[in-house]
Amino acid sequence: MGKGKNLLMTEVLKHTGAGRPDMHTWIFSSVDNCHYNYNSRYLFEYVKEHIPEVTPYFVINDEHLRKELSDRYGETYFIETNTAKGIQKVLSAGVWFTSAGLPVYGTGLKKNRMIINLWHGVPLKKIALLDPNLNPWSRFYFRKIFSENYSCIVTTSKALIPVMAKSFFVPEKKIKVWGQPRNDQIFSPIDRKEYLESVCGRLPEYEKVVLYAPTFRDYGPTRLFPFPDFDQMALEEFLNRKKMLLFIRTHIKEKSGAQAYLTQRVRYLGEEAAEDVTGVLGIFDLLVTDYSSIYIDYLLTEKPIVFLPYDKEQYLEGRGMNFGYDEVTPGPKPETMEEFLKELEALTEEKDGGIWEKERKRVNGLFNEVRHPCCKEICSRVLKAAEKIQKPEDKNG
Repeated sequence: MGKGKNLLMTEVLKHTGAGRPDMHTWIFSSVDNCHYNYNSRYLFEYVKEHIPEVTPYFVINDEHLRKELSDRYGETYFIETNTAKGIQKVLSAGVWFTSAGLPVYGTGLKKNRMIINLWHGVPLKKIALLDPNLNPWSRFYFRKIFSENYSCIVTTSKALIPVMAKSFFVPEKKIKVWGQPRNDQIFSPIDRKEYLESVCGRLPEYEKVVLYAPTFRDYGPTRLFPFPDFDQMALEEFLNRKKMLLFIRTHIKEKSGAQAYLTQRVRYLGEEAAEDVTGVLGIFDLLVTDYSSIYIDYLLTEKPIVFLPYDKEQYLEGRGMNFGYDEVTPGPKPETMEEFLKELEALTEEKDGGIWEKERKRVNGLFNEVRHPCCKEICSRVLKAAEKIQKPEDKNG
């Protein structure tokens, strides 16, 4: 069902439902209601395991994925909003969590319920209504369907409150510094060897593991290893000598562009292996990126980062940034392969203990005010707030 049809059906059904929404039924959703990822996924899993008084549901309109998840976690947890029955199920719930979009589309949906946007990252780039590429109709639609429905929007630092408020056109008091549920995984130890073997099979002997996660460009393909002196054999020799593995993670649309670089020690870590890579960031010894806000999550590991902004002027001109790029990217920016390999060697052997370590701590302090698991606290806050919206007869005993 398209968003337009969903909106029309929701507008009709919201007037025909019986009673007030149940504040102990919580709905979770993510991108286009077809993905099981981002903050919604991790908070849903926490609620399912730790909050027995709440009945959680996750909206998955992709039938294949819904069946796969139902087989894995139990069929009672995953619902659809392609039918009137599914939409009514969502409308009967008193608390909605989303990381992108809404479980159903309509106006005036926050009446007698809480709608919480967990979002899916720190807004390093301009997002939502601050995106210069958003057309007037999309701005109007965004404000009516999203901005006016949110009870609150979650972020990671007080420094981000003004940016988030402007991005979503909501009062600053609606921005809550509660952290990101997906980052709880960073604080939970993961068996690196077991995980990598489960997604890649047998691997050569290694001591260090690097993640290379560039961002997607609207204007053309990403140039991997954008060095004038790039040498595939030299890279492989270096990785062999240092007993290092390098995992490339591009946007799914650019997977084919990475194939030419794959070797025994250069592997691909796509969405089929890790739909939401944040959950396994802690297993990597170093991150290589460019403009992706993934590095802000990675700062929580207190490990080093290398940046490759080879097309910075072009990228920033098209999308725009909320912060000065060079001021908030705490790591070296090598322009040749020789420099790149030297930085990998120095940083993975912890020889950088000076300026970059200090800079990482500074930027981490700016963006990551919440540096501990946050799911428990978020649930506690929402349960308390939900009590104030419950049925009048419940309040009176």
